[in-house]
Amino acid sequence: MFSTTTIKLLPNEKIKKIADIQVSRRLLSYWKVKTNEEITLFFGLTSVPVNITSIDEKEFVIHCSEALFSHLLLPIKNHSLHCDYLPSENKLILGPIVALLTEIKEQAYPVSFGTLSSFCEEIAHLAQNSGCFFYVTSLPLWNEKQIQGYYYENEKWHKATMPFPHVVHNRIHSRKTEQGIMFQRLQDILSKQGTPYFNTRFLNKWEVYESLQAAPHLQPYVPPTELFRNMKILEESLDLYTVVFVKPVFGSQGRHIFKIQKHTTQYILEYTSFQDEIQTCYDSSTKLFQSIKQQIKQKPYIVQKGLDLYTFKERPLDFRILCHMNSYNKWKVTSAVARVSSKEQFVSNVALGGEIHKIDDVLRYTFDAKTTQHIKKLLAELALETAKCISLTYEGLFGELGIDMAIDKEGNPWIIEVNSKPSKELLPAASMNSIRPSVKSVLYYCIHIAQQFHKE
Repeated sequence: MFSTTTIKLLPNEKIKKIADIQVSRRLLSYWKVKTNEEITLFFGLTSVPVNITSIDEKEFVIHCSEALFSHLLLPIKNHSLHCDYLPSENKLILGPIVALLTEIKEQAYPVSFGTLSSFCEEIAHLAQNSGCFFYVTSLPLWNEKQIQGYYYENEKWHKATMPFPHVVHNRIHSRKTEQGIMFQRLQDILSKQGTPYFNTRFLNKWEVYESLQAAPHLQPYVPPTELFRNMKILEESLDLYTVVFVKPVFGSQGRHIFKIQKHTTQYILEYTSFQDEIQTCYDSSTKLFQSIKQQIKQKPYIVQKGLDLYTFKERPLDFRILCHMNSYNKWKVTSAVARVSSKEQFVSNVALGGEIHKIDDVLRYTFDAKTTQHIKKLLAELALETAKCISLTYEGLFGELGIDMAIDKEGNPWIIEVNSKPSKELLPAASMNSIRPSVKSVLYYCIHIAQQFHKE
């Protein structure tokens, strides 16, 4: 067995030796530790055998030298931390240490984490009140010998050498970067140390479709989809459906999507984000296919049935249901919003001008209160089942998933896409001095899996 509590680690200029620490009698009594016991203090991969002296303090406090802070690579000098005591091994383990891995714009002033900036600030504030040490790092700042990163203190980010983390939250935005040699090396380092990390990797549209299609209880909610291998597949889809979408397997943010509508004698093509002007009207499927292939070249795409979806004020919309894994290893819905497309777009992504609305507002525009609540319940239940299916299908840890869903005009739900790196710009804005539920969910999951690692 081991005992976990929250302590305050404070510098004391009177303590000169790195191995000397002063511990409040209440804390020693709680741990059942004697002052003459040989104890080793751990923070990340750094350890120090310590000599314990008891002091009279009402709180659970440990005083130590400035040199110990430096040795442990703990830059914040007044920090509350969880402390695990393992009596069988005579270990005190401070932490957990949580690292968020992303792209950092170090040339910007102040330093920027892009769309994750406010999210990281909220996590940092919460971490300081939750007994863990949090920092942000990137692949170029990390090697086997040393980790550079940014910690948050006095409302600013400061760069320093960081301790090895107990858990890593992967928020790399680029698939190419995630498949590169630097990330592979980092995976090897984490694996060598037995350090858990999530979300393990990006998902793609085709593998998600195959996973959901293989689940009998989810298959009815997935639009018919095929890999866009050749013209025959496009023609067969257009024979079956009035509207089809051609989407990039590895795409995101609603970019580079084609919408094809079949009329009696022609095909009407709409598209998003392509720089070239593309012809929008075709009198044959051959010409249509050639035009699309000219744009996508050898990139993998899917062909998907276009659904007769519910609209809000004649504008397409979908729903982003954000799901998180909790400390009981169960998925829960943390937030849910409606995304309504701009007047010029057929996709609702905020990156292309879409707007965020409350789900009640867009549903009550057409449905009564009872039907609205029924649809919301269906969306939440289906999102949770989808998250469960995905996390059980793929190796690695997934602690957060964004499930994109839609409803048809009868109110029936459809699963559109699953995102393992959901945008933080879609989260409801935090009020002053408050932390959004999704931020809490991410950090608490980090703490949970770090503690699971210690138990093992």
